[in-house]
Amino acid sequence: MEASRSCQMETQKRISRKIFIRWTTRVIVGLTLWIWYRLSRFQNEQEKGIEFAHGNDIPLGISYYGRYYLFRTKDSIRAFSTTCTHAGCRIGRGSGDTLQCSCHGSQFEGMSGKPLKGPAIKPLRELECRFNGKTGQWIVKFNSGIV
Repeated sequence: MEASRSCQMETQKRISRKIFIRWTTRVIVGLTLWIWYRLSRFQNEQEKGIEFAHGNDIPLGISYYGRYYLFRTKDSIRAFSTTCTHAGCRIGRGSGDTLQCSCHGSQFEGMSGKPLKGPAIKPLRELECRFNGKTGQWIVKFNSGIV
């Protein structure tokens, strides 16, 4: 009986502390990324269908409105989301015609939404922006991404 017990103990494999910590870390990181992905999709779903109206008195350059900004030139107005394409943080005003993410320092060109400085590599999402002739207002709509 004693011999069979020693044979069973020899065949059991022990997991080293290093392997246990490595696998636990992978599981925690995976769950964190999955939760972040689900929350970001939820935020995008909440924003769909939202419209904002602006009068014709929008100044030239960048007009910042929290969730989006407008860039007006003499000929046109374009709207962009202020959600950074790197990690989803809100971007704020930078210097001149640039916008900057306060989380990781990405900078974006105001006129086109293109990244000027990383870590972001994708441009900001362009939103639908159209002029409503009946009301005389500019309408910014969140449900369509032009980019």
